Amino acid sequence: MARKKDRTTIIFVNNNQNSNKPIQVPSSYIVHWKKYVFALLGTFVFLLGMIVYLSYNMTLVESSKELLSKQLQETKKVSKTSTALDTSALKKHYESIDKKLLTINKFLKARGIKTIPKNEGGEGNSDLLSVDEIGKFYEAYLNKMIDYVAFTPIGYPHFGAITSGYGHRENPFSGQNIETHKGLDFKGKQGEIVKSTASGKVTYAGRRGGYGNCIVINHGNGFETYYGHLSRILISQGEQVKAGENIGKIGSTGRSTGPHLHYEIHKNGKVINPRSFLTLE
Repeated sequence: MARKKDRTTIIFVNNNQNSNKPIQVPSSYIVHWKKYVFALLGTFVFLLGMIVYLSYNMTLVESSKELLSKQLQETKKVSKTSTALDTSALKKHYESIDKKLLTINKFLKARGIKTIPKNEGGEGNSDLLSVDEIGKFYEAYLNKMIDYVAFTPIGYPHFGAITSGYGHRENPFSGQNIETHKGLDFKGKQGEIVKSTASGKVTYAGRRGGYGNCIVINHGNGFETYYGHLSRILISQGEQVKAGENIGKIGSTGRSTGPHLHYEIHKNGKVINPRSFLTLE
């Protein structure tokens, strides 16, 4: 091997002593060969490390994608199961409400009150409707119930003892002969409050024969209520009143033996027994 200036000539000789064409390389390559070898090895190791690192990251990414996909599928399954359970529970709840409303209708019918008609939905059709549709149906159903309760005379117009019932009784003035009493008489003191038993429109408010000072309220569903022998009338004819509103005060006007309230209920023009409407029992 010979050296000339800054270049070195390299001759490769085989076992037969035959030489190949000489190769000239910079002398610095020969002098500092270790540095170049280490640099090449370092570059190789670095590239190999990068390949391993990138491969590992790709594996992690794929694993994360699979895990997220599984979690998403599980979430969808849980959501569907939960929705199905909620829907089933709500439908059972609505069916329970339906049975209670049917029971209420039986009470109304037994007391001569018009029952609430069932249109769409309700018992037997819950599987054909969504939970939202069933909810809307019962909202409308309960709104009708509110109207029926509000405009049906229920309860006491005055919380006093009943001194005379509906039907036949002895003449309270002479004690002789039998007469028909068309309502209930409630004991009370002069000036005590009388309340409307249902919402409606006042069709009469004034003096009316044996009733004395009398109020008649039409409730718009075939029902009318009469309040007689009042000492004072607190509302006017044509006025709209609500259930439980103060409408008059107890007195002894008209055909009366003393302060009390005479109370009647008319259904479709016929007098009926108010006692059946004092409670829901």
